[in-house]
Amino acid sequence: MTITHKDGHEAAPPADPDRGLWERGVRSGDWLTWDRIGFASLCSAIGISLGLIWLLLMPNSFGAPSGTLLMDYLSFWLAGRQVLAGTPEIVYVPADFSALQAELSGSDTVFGFFYPPMFQLLQSVYALLPYKAAFAAFILSTTALLCVACRLITGNWLFALCLIIIPACANNAFHGQNAALTAALYGFFLVGVERQKLFLAGIALGLLTIKPQLGILAPIALIASLNWRTFLSASVTTLAFAALSVAVLGIGVWQVFWHQAPVASAMMELGGVEWGKMISVYSSFRQFGLGHAPAMAIQALFAFGALVCVWKVWRGTTDMAVRASVLVCGTLLVTPFALSYDLTLLVIPCAFLIRDGLKDGFFPYEKVLLALVIGLSASTAPFAILLGLPIAPLLPAIVLYLGMRRMQMLPLASTPSEKQGHISGTVSV
Repeated sequence: MTITHKDGHEAAPPADPDRGLWERGVRSGDWLTWDRIGFASLCSAIGISLGLIWLLLMPNSFGAPSGTLLMDYLSFWLAGRQVLAGTPEIVYVPADFSALQAELSGSDTVFGFFYPPMFQLLQSVYALLPYKAAFAAFILSTTALLCVACRLITGNWLFALCLIIIPACANNAFHGQNAALTAALYGFFLVGVERQKLFLAGIALGLLTIKPQLGILAPIALIASLNWRTFLSASVTTLAFAALSVAVLGIGVWQVFWHQAPVASAMMELGGVEWGKMISVYSSFRQFGLGHAPAMAIQALFAFGALVCVWKVWRGTTDMAVRASVLVCGTLLVTPFALSYDLTLLVIPCAFLIRDGLKDGFFPYEKVLLALVIGLSASTAPFAILLGLPIAPLLPAIVLYLGMRRMQMLPLASTPSEKQGHISGTVSV
């Protein structure tokens, strides 16, 4: 549309201020400047530090009558203590393990331990320390590993430090959970594949069996990409790690572990873990009132869709921002049993997408969607519990969408002149 003046000259129509605001604020995300990101990161770092000091060193509402801190890490530490005591199998007998926790804390709040013996073996190292010291050591060491993984991805320590203090990481730290460790292992695996360190990538993936439901799509990705060296390395590492646990803990622990496995499934089905605290498609539909069978059927549909996406991406491109987004987020959409702190895994695909965006430019709406995912990464439980809105599956779905869209748009932006038409919103630091 043009406007013709009385003298016959044509002029462009007046700028639409609302459209300009939309372009700057949503499409390009130009308001996400480094100054604002840096200030938010600094505030987050201070908040996390003060929160952990309050949690570990000062009287608070999470303390049991005995003074024991009632957080998820209690079950990890006690599992490690049973290794040192020579009775590791108690961990996998729910009644005995619950009684042990109640005796220690003087509270009827107990935490289950549904991890394989390899993770129990790892916790025995931290169990050499008193409980709160072990809590701090576990969180600091695993978060440091995640920081190293983010540094390998982004090539920048400052970016890595900003990524490990996003809300999801804070949520993981306050629970004393292991999501920073599993995210770090995912990061090492993906960096290894990208840099053609295939055997090292397989070792990282093999160690991820401490939480096997989070590696369920990785073999599909390796088969699709014909990456047999990483597949072999991961298989050997898994077997060696399991053999080490047998050698140290005994074969009986594995037998009790397999007998206990249905308990975890029953807890999920019967709502032993509050639906609002979970992040899966299954738990979301359970919160909406669906029964176990229909919710699992919907979960299976999402799982199949995620599997197809992983196969297509790992078969069709070597772009790791695309591969990481689809594999990690597809994994979070596949498993029916995942909790809010597991959203820490989103750090890894976000790191790849941010790295590529800073290097080559962000696609439209990419920066704003990443900011939305990061900002809400610790808020899914309050939304679900207080408002009845289980938004958690939307977060990995958004990042998976960004990966799939990037795969489609990259061929369209193969030259600098073409990129100007498809990519916008770079950030200078």
